[in-house]
Amino acid sequence: MSNKEISVTVKFFATLRKFGPDNENIKIPENSKVKFLFEEYNIPKDNRRAIILVNGRPHKDQDTILKNGDVIAIFPPIGGG
Repeated sequence: MSNKEISVTVKFFATLRKFGPDNENIKIPENSKVKFLFEEYNIPKDNRRAIILVNGRPHKDQDTILKNGDVIAIFPPIGGG
């Protein structure tokens, strides 16, 4: 297991801002997945169906491994009917 860290930027939007920053550069363990951020910021399970963009591209899979320099934008799910 690697002890290396990478640096990523995390951005929370709309109702999810109460759980995290609107723009913060953080260090996380190398090979961390998107879901690590949900755990790190203590986002409740009922808020984890978020819309996730990594470097401007949508990612539905929270098992996506993050890389150094990634920018992760997390939006609440879009409601509607």
